[in-house]
Amino acid sequence: MDFSPYTSVIQTMCFDEERIICNQLFRDALRTHDLTSFAAIFNFTGGECLKEKDGLEIRKIAFADDVSFFIKKHWQPLKGRSFKGEGCVEFAEYVSFRENGLATPIPVACGEKRQGDVLTSFLITQDFSPLVDLEGLVLDHPDFFRGEANRQKRCKVLRAIGRYARQMHGAGCNQKDFNATHILLGDVDSDLPRVALFDLQRVDRNPLQRLRWPVKALAELLFTLPEDQFDREDHVFLLQAYLGRSEWSFLDRLLYRWIQAKRNSIARHSQKRNLAPKMG
Repeated sequence: MDFSPYTSVIQTMCFDEERIICNQLFRDALRTHDLTSFAAIFNFTGGECLKEKDGLEIRKIAFADDVSFFIKKHWQPLKGRSFKGEGCVEFAEYVSFRENGLATPIPVACGEKRQGDVLTSFLITQDFSPLVDLEGLVLDHPDFFRGEANRQKRCKVLRAIGRYARQMHGAGCNQKDFNATHILLGDVDSDLPRVALFDLQRVDRNPLQRLRWPVKALAELLFTLPEDQFDREDHVFLLQAYLGRSEWSFLDRLLYRWIQAKRNSIARHSQKRNLAPKMG
């Protein structure tokens, strides 16, 4: 597959007195569908509503044949504070990740507007097909990774994920929800699977937390990988891929133990709160 649309740097332009930031590649599509004002996009009720809860709505729509898009709308109470809308924050992360060579789905547009004591915002992204999410593979196709016969397949995927995580942390950022739900894969049956990451609302850029990033990220990922598909040998291989070496120092071994302890802590916490994962 051509992976370049998921890694290319985004060039932007503005609509509606700079209330909307738009990926230039989608300028004409937004104009064709009269979606060049904040009101037109935020009040759009067509398509299919995928999720609706307090402060959030996600709709799936089609701008063109066989191409779907998602509109994620946010409502945030200001409560006397001034901050950016979540839709624009996430769009900025998509742009930043790509500037650092980190693949993501294709961001289309974002915008924000204060309405009384509420800050409203939106984010539009293109459907990530033909990429597939790792969660879908382990849940819906458990035999895809399971067993010794698929060891090499698991290793190739874990190597790609480990390298992505290392590159992400090297760029000075950590996606706080680095797990099977948010990891996308392309060319999954090839020798060089591709990795992309979506849902970038929660990204940590605090340099004081950098030492903890690999622990948190890899522990959460391992927690969401079923034990009947990914064993301890796979866990070791993931950290080797992240570190970029197979021979470990004493500190590397401590890091592995820390990751496993964190993974076990997540499991206990989830069980205590009756938040059993979809997998694991």
